[in-house]
Amino acid sequence: MKRLVFVVPLLTGCYSFNTIGRAHTIGKGHVEAFAAPEALIVPSFNGAAVRPVGEIGARVGVTDDVDLEGRVMTLGGSLAAHVQLRRDRTPGSWEAMLAPGLQFTSPDKLAFELPVVFGVNVDKRDDQLVIAPRLAYQLRFGSPQVTSYFFTGISLGFAWRLARHVTFMPEASLLTQLYSSPGYTSNVDGTAAFQLAAAVLLDF
Repeated sequence: MKRLVFVVPLLTGCYSFNTIGRAHTIGKGHVEAFAAPEALIVPSFNGAAVRPVGEIGARVGVTDDVDLEGRVMTLGGSLAAHVQLRRDRTPGSWEAMLAPGLQFTSPDKLAFELPVVFGVNVDKRDDQLVIAPRLAYQLRFGSPQVTSYFFTGISLGFAWRLARHVTFMPEASLLTQLYSSPGYTSNVDGTAAFQLAAAVLLDF
């Protein structure tokens, strides 16, 4: 007997899985705003589907080692905290930061994510290579029953400071499925989706 498997199309409401930021908090009292046009590339039955998306957001320094972040995206919104694990701004050194978050994706998905953001300092201008592996647990409420999914992914970006308060950050991210509720799956089961971003960050 063949088992019936429901495929959840990520293209209609995909969890956003990029980072857009350095691997250090911005400092107490500081604000960083950002915006990014993006492309979401999702496997489909006919090859790959490409969808233009985007997001805007801001992070606020609560303490020197903790930021709070909010984002509004084409398909939803998110809230996150940034917690510094290792800080060393010396060129050639590295930094690490936890960025746990909660993300709603329209129309019926809620994800809990845990990225670990690593940064390699390139120079004294705050240019940084950023690598962020992540795990995400997503609930979907719109199906006949509540279904759950585990995803894993990674992002790779470069924060390039163009001016004192302006940074350009291109980034590429991928996401794949680790688990889904029995009888359900997603478009990234056994494959991966990609998210490409070209972000501008403004420091205040």
